[in-house]
This record gives sequence, C-alpha cells and structure tokens, in this order.
Amino acid sequence: MPPMGNEKDRHSEDVETKGLLHGKYALVTGGANGIGRAIVEDLVREGAKVSFFDIDEEGIRALEQEFDPQIVKGYKVDITKREDLKRIFQTQDLENLDILVNCAGGGSPYSFENPNEEKWNQVMDRNFNGARFVTEYALPKMLKNPKGSIIFITSVHTAQAFSDQAPYDASKHALIGLMRVLAIDYGSRGIRVNAIAPGSIYHSGGTGLLPEDEAKKLGEKVPLRRLGEPEDIATIVSFIASEKANYITGAEIRVDGGLSVKNSLLS
Repeated sequence: MPPMGNEKDRHSEDVETKGLLHGKYALVTGGANGIGRAIVEDLVREGAKVSFFDIDEEGIRALEQEFDPQIVKGYKVDITKREDLKRIFQTQDLENLDILVNCAGGGSPYSFENPNEEKWNQVMDRNFNGARFVTEYALPKMLKNPKGSIIFITSVHTAQAFSDQAPYDASKHALIGLMRVLAIDYGSRGIRVNAIAPGSIYHSGGTGLLPEDEAKKLGEKVPLRRLGEPEDIATIVSFIASEKANYITGAEIRVDGGLSVKNSLLS
C-alpha cells in the first residue's frame, strides 16, 4: 500500500496544480481594461470562474475572446445605475459568488473656486456609490457560501493628498469607511472585507496616458524606482481572495512601491 503522505503536502500539491482559487466564482467590476483586466486574468490563472462588469463593450468582447466562455463572462453594465444592476442580478447567473472585487472607478480634476456639482457627483458615483450598489446586490448571494471575500480597490490617495483631486480622494476615503464597517458586520458570517491601494500604475488610469520617457522619470521618484504594473495589483487581489489570507479582514493593503511612505520633500 503506498504511503498516504502528509495532508499539508497534498494540499500544497493541489494548490500548485489547480491554483489558489480553484472552484471559486468571482465578480469583478471595471474588468475590461487596466487593473481590472489584469485582475480577471489572474483570478482565472488561479483557477476561478469570473464574471465582470464594464461599460466598454469593445473591451468586454476583446477580453472574452481570450477565454473559454464557461470560464469568463462579461456584461455591459453601468454600476452607477441601480436599474442596470437589478436587471443583471435578476436575469443572469450570478448565484453563489465567492469573491467580489470592486475595481471600477475614475477621477477628474476639480476646483473649489469653480465648483461643478455634476462633475463631483460623477466621480463619487463611479468610485463610491457604484461599489456600494454592486456590494448590496452581491452580498446576499455571497452569504449562501460559508466563506467569501470582498475587495475594494482604493488608491495611494487615501494616504497622500493630491492637488485638484478632492472628489476622487473623498470617494476613496469613503470606500475605506465602508470596507471597515462591512468587515465588522459580516466577519461572523464568513465574509472577509479588505481594500487594496495601488500607487502609480503604468498602462492604467491617468498614469497610463504618459509617454514612456515621462513614465520612467515618474517611476524614479518611487522608492522601488519604477511605476507599478496592473499585474502587481492583480496578484495581491488573488492572494487576499484566497484561503491563504483567511485571517485578514478590515485591512487596507498598499501596493505602491513605497510611494505612500516617502517624504515628498526628499528627492
């Protein structure tokens, strides 16, 4: 009779061959491009089935074509509109969710000397209210499973203020408050809730629009001497969503190359 082997060893082999998230079902918002796309790709790499929301129909179709339709499914959804979300959650197969990653968002320059209520509300809706709405619809489905993980993508802006970015900074701070309350309210029911705060990520958001030479100069100001890549965020999302992080909840984890701890007065 062959030796049974160590249970821990067998578990390690299973994770290595099937991935950290084998058998899990995840939902990612803002999944068609940038950090969101990298998150979808890494979740699949770690064995999860993934659905994702985005408003970029072309980006949705492009990402879907990379995967088996039984593994990855995209939906054109405006997460700031409750009626869109209600329709999707009622008519599509979004049951038994294990993982929710609220990644969709964006910013816009804002001046208090020339206030624009519409612009302020747009940023707050994209970054905070959209995440709140999706979580409200997803949470009842996640509670059907014994363990779940909700992750909010915040920003280095929750540690450092940036000029002309009041609505963006305010919305990301609001996500931290929401994350902490949800962690308290649902920890006893098996749901872990955390946030991941990216720094300057190249090929994503405003930083991604920089010419390569300017991006390189900006990266030299980061303690690790480079800008981040979407994959740097995605791998941490997969880890936090997995059972390897099963005692982490209510935390904001910074993935910024040390940017948030650097004294801006120093070169």
